[in-house]
Amino acid sequence: MVSSRLFNNIVADGHRAVIFDRFQGVKLDVIEEGTHFMISWLHRPIIFDVRTRPQSVPSITGTKDIKAREKQSTSGD
Repeated sequence: MVSSRLFNNIVADGHRAVIFDRFQGVKLDVIEEGTHFMISWLHRPIIFDVRTRPQSVPSITGTKDIKAREKQSTSGD
């Protein structure tokens, strides 16, 4: 009987969760990674992905002395 009312909620690495309670609404506590026990008919976890993702940002850079330089190329002749 107890096992049907409780469930094991595992919050994975890089994720966080908040708990929705049927009587009180969303709780203010943030649930960290790990194993948590909740009452299945009363609590529902809302899980968020909080991992950082790399982003590339294009930028234009100049030379140290801020002068335009021409590159001279030599041919093999």
